[in-house]
Amino acid sequence: MVSFIGNIVKSNTDISDDVIMTNMLAASKGMANAYFAAAMASTTPELKAMLSSNLTQVMNGYAALTELAIRKGWVKPYDTPVQQLTDVYNESVFAEKQ
Repeated sequence: MVSFIGNIVKSNTDISDDVIMTNMLAASKGMANAYFAAAMASTTPELKAMLSSNLTQVMNGYAALTELAIRKGWVKPYDTPVQQLTDVYNESVFAEKQ
């Protein structure tokens, strides 16, 4: 069933593991911002503790995704900023040609 759905998605969209990872990182960042804001605005210590715990879990997941992206070579944080921009530009030009 999973491969069937994957084949349907891939036939309709240009999607790859690094695209999925990028979307997951963006979603994790949004969740972390929401949990942080909620924890800061919470009125009871119990609620603050629960939200802080959830924030910690989201941050751990974000760290794991980031480590995976670096290990797979999808993200190169140690390249110079110019090289990073060049890589992103080249990827976008390549994507437009397809």
